[in-house]
Amino acid sequence: MRRTFLGLLLLVGMAGRAAGQTEAMTRAYELERRSDFAAAAAAYAQILRQYPDNLSALLGLERSLGPLRREAELALPAEALLASDPAITAAYSIAMRGWAAANRPDSVASVARRWAAMEPGSEVPYREWGNTLLGQRDGNGARRAYLAGREQLGDPAALAGEMALLAGAQNNWEEAAREWALAVDRYPGYRLTARNALLRAPQAEQERILRQLAKGNPAARRLGAELAIQWGQPAAAYAQLMSSLPESQPQSVDALRQFLDAARGVGGPEAATVRGQALEQLADRTIGSGASRLRLEAARAYADGGDASSARRMLGTLASDGSAPPDMAASAAATLVTVLVQEGQMDEAQRQLDALRRNLGEENAERLTLQVAEGWIQQGNLERADAVLASDSTVEGLAVSGRIRLYRGDLAGASTALRSAGPFAGTREEATARTALLTLIQPIEADSLPALGSALLTLARGDSAAAVAGLLRVADALPP
Repeated sequence: MRRTFLGLLLLVGMAGRAAGQTEAMTRAYELERRSDFAAAAAAYAQILRQYPDNLSALLGLERSLGPLRREAELALPAEALLASDPAITAAYSIAMRGWAAANRPDSVASVARRWAAMEPGSEVPYREWGNTLLGQRDGNGARRAYLAGREQLGDPAALAGEMALLAGAQNNWEEAAREWALAVDRYPGYRLTARNALLRAPQAEQERILRQLAKGNPAARRLGAELAIQWGQPAAAYAQLMSSLPESQPQSVDALRQFLDAARGVGGPEAATVRGQALEQLADRTIGSGASRLRLEAARAYADGGDASSARRMLGTLASDGSAPPDMAASAAATLVTVLVQEGQMDEAQRQLDALRRNLGEENAERLTLQVAEGWIQQGNLERADAVLASDSTVEGLAVSGRIRLYRGDLAGASTALRSAGPFAGTREEATARTALLTLIQPIEADSLPALGSALLTLARGDSAAAVAGLLRVADALPP
């Protein structure tokens, strides 16, 4: 009976203690919520004096002391909590921040080493040690902390990400590249962080960074390829990517997608061709409709890069692939016609347009009809250009027909067609060009002037020297 009574007294005492803590914590939190940080800090500190093992109170004290710039007052309460229970790892971080604020780096190091003894083999104590010193703008101290962890753990790649970021912040870009090479090899998730960090390097450092990464592991070389294409070396970037591509299918697909992400938005024909090559490689490792879409993207990239033969190779079977979705077949057909026009293969472009018109959709068909007509104009074949537009009743088609009439010297017909097209057909540049043509021919009283049309056609085909000579002859023959 006596033992039971003592047990009940103990339970009542524990319940009262818990209730007292809860009430005190509620008051402290309410003061913090009202931004009365000085009062809240005093309240949390009072709780910790009575209950030094209360981690919630210690965290509340840290939150309250921060706005007051009094973080140094965290050190002793955190040490008291660790004395009561060394296994509470959150208290080590708080103790280090408190000692750092108190300008006691030796005490920070002592806490870190005690933590490391509690968790042998873990990078976390050394990472927190270095990061705490970084918070005090002690970059050299942080570096010593990271290196101490690397030495203690016996791992030359330990804390490589932290070392890389610190080296970059100190403008030591070659070391940053060397450390990122270690980091991305061990933790592939660091790749995007590494790329963005190294992209901030000055131009004068870029070659050194690329050389350093090229000497590294395959993951480092792939990182170097992503940087190289953004730094204007597309061909070298692609070669380095392919030489370091993983053998595993999923990993190689991931590496190609990462490279394409880095290449997105890089301008120039060489970069476009490299994107086409990477997309083709990705398509070869993909099955189903996904492969077809990638080949279509590759064809567009090749076309943008001026590699028409590779674009045709991608589109050769895709445009007439009966298993491809209709929208993809239409896009492939449209891209194929565009490529042929760019190459000047107008007969084949015309044949493809006629054969595939039913798959294109009205909007695509109209756009490609204009492209084919422009291609015939570039070759000086106005009859074929006119024939292509015979069934085109769009405003844009009328505008091109007006230019064809002008190139034939039919000033009256050209003026009527160009006026009918109005100021809104085509792009702003095209509308401006039409207005300029109207302005040119309006003062001329003649309805027909073949010499003027011939000179303007020469100009449209890109021979400006011959066009200027022809225009001067026309001008000399006109009345004042």
